[in-house]
Amino acid sequence: MVWFAVICILITIKLFNCLLIARCKSKVCLVGKTALITGGNSGLGHQLAKELACRGCSVIIADKVDARRTVEDLIKETHNPKISHRIVDFGSFASVQKFAENLKNDIDQLDILCNNAGTGILTNDLTEDGVQSMMQINYFSHFLLTHLLLDLLLKSTQGRIVHTSSMAAYLEDLSEENLSFRTYSYKTPLCLAAYGNSKLALAIMSKILSEKLRDTRITSNCLHPGIVKTKIYGCTFSNKIVTGYLLWVWAMLFGKNIEEGVQTMLNLACADELETISGEFFMECRSVLQPSKVYDKKFCTAIWNLSEKYVNLQESEKIEAVINRSK
Repeated sequence: MVWFAVICILITIKLFNCLLIARCKSKVCLVGKTALITGGNSGLGHQLAKELACRGCSVIIADKVDARRTVEDLIKETHNPKISHRIVDFGSFASVQKFAENLKNDIDQLDILCNNAGTGILTNDLTEDGVQSMMQINYFSHFLLTHLLLDLLLKSTQGRIVHTSSMAAYLEDLSEENLSFRTYSYKTPLCLAAYGNSKLALAIMSKILSEKLRDTRITSNCLHPGIVKTKIYGCTFSNKIVTGYLLWVWAMLFGKNIEEGVQTMLNLACADELETISGEFFMECRSVLQPSKVYDKKFCTAIWNLSEKYVNLQESEKIEAVINRSK
């Protein structure tokens, strides 16, 4: 009887999760648009590349892994030849800078920037730039990349920046002192706060971007895709963190498949009704209440200013300067 009850509960949870899954209803044509997807070689990024390409969009996959095979498969599947890839290491600011420089030499305009690349592996290792690797890959490198590509986005008739955050952003202990994780404490339950900090930083970045870009045609929003069956849980699992085991089991039992998980991201990237919505946090294609620290303007400004310092952002690369040049 106990096992029967357990099975009934699990089935009920699964059915409840299925009922909650939202769908992007937009059928907009994206011919003439260009999208850049970081981490587009696998998982949600790969699925988003496919969805946008099916709508006629020119898609650039930015990933540390050589994506030539992925591009070939996507072209065959979508019948869209305008899919390409570029290699970039988000664990290196120099690599991000070189990538952005080369991209700006090759394209005239960017309409959709999806900051999606990320890692679930938590280590104490610092990158060559002196930053904790998870925070650099998940947040700092995207902070830098967004600034470096802003002039391309400003040339779009309606630019969109989409950040893949997470519900983990609500379970964080982010502070000015541990932003780069140099003094990060592992006392937080199951170490989930480490990942959450990087995702909260993305949400803060999205919010401030929306404010700084208020008078432009660029929007910035972030999202929680849900618990999706992707490799990120396998990476965390292999890192032998208790959280990884739990999330991996939960994802296998109740998680969304890739096609279901990409819906909110796709909606933010192309839905007409969202073309003026900015600075919001989305789940299941709906705007939800953001993590409390996102509403603390003093804290968010401090995080932003420190981020500029950590990525060594030049005065000419700051948003105000880029906007002034575009006028």
